[in-house]
Amino acid sequence: MIMRRNGKAMRDFILSLFFINLFALSALTAHSAQKQDDDDLRRVWNKKFVEERQKNANAQPARPSGVKPAKSSARMRTREVEENQPNSVPAAAAAASSPAERLDGELIGVTFWQLADATAKAGRDKPRIMVQQPNGRVSRLVAERVTADTLFKTSQRVRIGVEVPRGKESYLYVIDREVYADGTMSVPYLIFPSQTTPPGGNVATSGKLIYVPAQGDPIPYFNIHRDRSDQVSELLTIIVSPVPLDVRPGPPNAPTELDPALVAQWERQWGGRTERRELRGGAGAKWTAKEKEAGEGKRKLLQNDPLPQTVYFVAGKRGDQTLVNVPLRIAP
Repeated sequence: MIMRRNGKAMRDFILSLFFINLFALSALTAHSAQKQDDDDLRRVWNKKFVEERQKNANAQPARPSGVKPAKSSARMRTREVEENQPNSVPAAAAAASSPAERLDGELIGVTFWQLADATAKAGRDKPRIMVQQPNGRVSRLVAERVTADTLFKTSQRVRIGVEVPRGKESYLYVIDREVYADGTMSVPYLIFPSQTTPPGGNVATSGKLIYVPAQGDPIPYFNIHRDRSDQVSELLTIIVSPVPLDVRPGPPNAPTELDPALVAQWERQWGGRTERRELRGGAGAKWTAKEKEAGEGKRKLLQNDPLPQTVYFVAGKRGDQTLVNVPLRIAP
């Protein structure tokens, strides 16, 4: 009897181990499948940014009659870009991996930059953000990419880069609201554009990188702080519109207060089902000279330049007003 009991216990133990391992394997397989689906979708979205940027590279000035066109270096580099750009895939593979309806909407690329004082370790070849302080001292700041899930500490300096893969010019607006622990929010304020934004500074088009605050603002970053002890985040509402909105920008230190009912109406009209994907391996990358020059209007981003860290997809009619809410989380 004792041997039989021990044998049964051993069988039960083995069966238990089998089902535990089977469950763990199933969970791992499901996680891997979800991760692969996320990566595939991000590649398709990346392809949209690359295609729009390539139009800028392929745009050439008119040639005198009889002059043979030179081979496009951008086209010659297409395979190199597809092979080396993070999360990118060849065009044929991307088209085959996702149905057309997955792009039945608009994409908005957002990159959060965390700023810190420049040090020797940051590398002398990295571009700096030069800020004139009230005391006359010049701060040299380096920018590092972070994901949209980052918990920012109070007093941390943050900058936002926005890219919209639209061939036609649109207008970019950013609204800010404080979010509290009970779910309530402050009144909304228009923080971009402001009165110091240069003319055309909020005009978005393919390959143009728009920084918020603007590159030419006296203080080109935001300081994270709490106005109330129960504040948990800032909610940034990003709007891309084919026509200018009827709003009047204020100075950076006194942004225009907006009617909460109006903002709620915009959310209902221009928002939609939203998905988000991060650029795998992008967090921690330093600000590049190309991104700096693109923000200064000296050039546009091309297909082998860094892609946005976070891409938001908003379902809706392409070319219409598009709205996405992006939380900027504050650490406890």
